[in-house]
Amino acid sequence: MTLENYNYIRELAEKKIRLDQRSEFEGRKITIKDNVIHHSDGSAYVELGNTKVMAGVKVLNGTPFPDRLNEGALVVNFEASELADNYNDDRINYSIEIGRVTDRGIRESNLIDLTKLVIEEGKTVSFVYVDIVCLNNEGNLFDAANIAALRAILNAKYKIAGKEETFTLPIDRSKLALSHTFTKIKGTIFFDPSAEEEKTADARFTIGLSEKINSLQKGGEGVFTPEEIDFCVEKAIELRKERFKTLMENIDN
Repeated sequence: MTLENYNYIRELAEKKIRLDQRSEFEGRKITIKDNVIHHSDGSAYVELGNTKVMAGVKVLNGTPFPDRLNEGALVVNFEASELADNYNDDRINYSIEIGRVTDRGIRESNLIDLTKLVIEEGKTVSFVYVDIVCLNNEGNLFDAANIAALRAILNAKYKIAGKEETFTLPIDRSKLALSHTFTKIKGTIFFDPSAEEEKTADARFTIGLSEKINSLQKGGEGVFTPEEIDFCVEKAIELRKERFKTLMENIDN
C-alpha cells in the first residue's frame, strides 16, 4: 500500500466513510458451502466478502491427557500461506494468533462437551482436530476462521472403531460463540474490516460471543477505551443475531 492510499483511507475514516461504501457496522456477505473436504468428518468453505477460508474436522481416538483423564480434547490449527496472504509481514505469528483465538472461543464457550468424548475411562478418548486454511485474505480472518470452524463442527459425523453407529459431536448450540471483529481508525470504529482497513488501523478488537462473552482479543498499537469496549460489545450482541442465522442456515435440527 502506498503512503498516499494509506493517508486517503485514514482521511475517509475520520469522516466515517469506508472505501467499499459500507456503513460503519455493515458486515460483508457470508457464503457457506458444506462438506467440501471428502476425507474429513465434517468441513465447510466460507467466504466473508472476498476473504476465503476452509475448515475440516477429524475425530480420532487418543490417550487422554494425564490431568484430564475423563475428557476428550480439542485441537485447533490455522494456516495462511504467502500465496493467500502476501501483505502481512508477520504471517506466521498472525496465523498462530488466529488459531488460538478461534480455539479459545470454542473452548471457553464449552460448545463441545469433552466429558462425552470418553470411550474407555482413563484409557481412550476422542480428539477433535479442527484445521483451518486461508485460501484468500481480504481482511478479517478472525471472523471467517471462526464461522468455518463452527460450521465444520456442526457438520461433523464420525465413526468409532469397533462400533457400527455414526456419531455427531456432543454440542450445545446455545453455546456457539461467534466472532465479531472491529477496527479503530482515526477514532472511528468499523465492523468486519477489509484488508485495506486492517493495514491502516490503529487497533483491532475481537469478541467471541454466545449467550455470554467467551473471549476477547486486542491487536494493534492503538487503544480501545473502556467506553469503546462496552460499545463494541453492545454492537456485537446486536450483530450476532443475523450472523447466527446465517451460520445455522440449512443445518439439520
